[in-house]
Amino acid sequence: MTASASAFVRSPSPGDRAGDRAGDRADDRAVPQPAAPHSGTPHPASPQPAVLWADADGLPMRLVVGGMRWRVTDRPTVITEPVSWWSRLDPDARAIAAAPRTASGWRFQATAEDGRSCVFDVRDGGDAARWLVVKVYE
Repeated sequence: MTASASAFVRSPSPGDRAGDRAGDRADDRAVPQPAAPHSGTPHPASPQPAVLWADADGLPMRLVVGGMRWRVTDRPTVITEPVSWWSRLDPDARAIAAAPRTASGWRFQATAEDGRSCVFDVRDGGDAARWLVVKVYE
């Protein structure tokens, strides 16, 4: 695995059974459900915890959020943002285009077991196994 992939849960091995993979079953804790979808409108209003699996290159493959399982069905895109210290050098944001950038998450399309597809924006939750779903487009 690459260094960037270390923040992901390991990919399941062929011998794993579906119910035995960590994060592949619903937690005992209550996890907020996504808001009712509105076509093209981002939701949820607050970040939701999620578990994300990655391939050997660190690209997202599967997602479990709100008790639902999703499979990534397109090529994920890295979400970047200016590094945190840049605002001290450019307080008026006049040179924001020149700011060094850091990877902060992923955007990808995923499909649920019921066939529904959504686009997810996920960010690092600060724990190697947990991510935050910050936007969902349906």
